[in-house]
Amino acid sequence: MANQPTDDFDWVTAQSNCSAALLFARLQETVAKDVERRNALAGAAQIWRFELHSEDEDRFEVSRTGARFSTARSAVVAFERVGPRINVSGDGVDLDFTIVVGLNNAGECRYFVGEAEYPGWEIRKMALEALFFEVEEEGI
Repeated sequence: MANQPTDDFDWVTAQSNCSAALLFARLQETVAKDVERRNALAGAAQIWRFELHSEDEDRFEVSRTGARFSTARSAVVAFERVGPRINVSGDGVDLDFTIVVGLNNAGECRYFVGEAEYPGWEIRKMALEALFFEVEEEGI
């Protein structure tokens, strides 16, 4: 369990540095690295290719396309910041959840889905795992 902050913890400054805009930008940066890592896994033999497309500062998506046979998108995961929320949805993958950001009891800025708290890597796994891996496991 994380350490609890002391009673004089500056939660005001911590909260001001914990915004949906900041964590959305961080999410986009780390998702871009995940896309690079996934594309590098299978090299030239890979059936699928993954691309990050940034439409504007409040929306980006990761698409899955056929690397060798087709350029048609087979599935997309979209990340969209709407005010204080980040919506994650899928087209071609069963995915739909909303993230809010805030300070946890240890004073750390975290992602929350419902009542559960998640570090960034878990949010990315929740959003991208089916897009990156399910199709190949099914043999499609």
